[in-house]
Amino acid sequence: MAAPFRRSLSTLISRSLSRSSSLSTSHTPLSPRLLTHLLFLPLSIPSRPKTTSSSSGPGYSPSNDPSPNWSSRQPKETILLDGCDYEHWLVVMEFPTKPAPPSEEEMVDAYVKTLAAVVGSEEEAKKKIYSVCTTTYTGFGALISEELSHKVKGLPGVLWVLPDSYLDVPNKDYGGDLFIDGKVIHRPQFRFTERQQAQSRSRARHNNRRETMMVDRRQHQQFQQQNRNATPRDENQ
Repeated sequence: MAAPFRRSLSTLISRSLSRSSSLSTSHTPLSPRLLTHLLFLPLSIPSRPKTTSSSSGPGYSPSNDPSPNWSSRQPKETILLDGCDYEHWLVVMEFPTKPAPPSEEEMVDAYVKTLAAVVGSEEEAKKKIYSVCTTTYTGFGALISEELSHKVKGLPGVLWVLPDSYLDVPNKDYGGDLFIDGKVIHRPQFRFTERQQAQSRSRARHNNRRETMMVDRRQHQQFQQQNRNATPRDENQ
């Protein structure tokens, strides 16, 4: 079952990023935090509700079901990600880049307004948001019910809504910049800059080249050893 899930997930990511590019929206980098969520996504999202008269047909989607079966998802005890409790949610959004990308203040304001659409007011939304990010990816963490998380999925600009999990497991920290009383408290330790991404890609390419060279060298040495071992036998014949 794992392989089909991974293939489906890969297709989902590719389609989502392609759609984002075609709409001239900001690119949402797949940061370590997002990659962790996406890797285990099939293991940590609600499963499809049982088919009923109101939940069938080719256009059916659990996120659009007015009365989804919340009990159909897998139990919390089987979830592999620490901190994933279906109460803390990671909402990933996308923003237009033309004529200019939004500022941090504009993105945070959009986060608040987006959540306010389902919790009733911006003041209540500010209380529910516990983290934000405008650099590594564009999104926020919200402490809301599973039912409300499904409503957030259908809002404009929302790309993904995932069960959140600890980024720093020993300290039980979900990562990102803190959002307290409507103010952003930056935490550099949870930021992964474009320069760091480029350095990581460079190191990965270097390591790949090094591994390839080592394999080629070992193969060449093995070939030479085989030739040396074969020479005495040829002479005796």
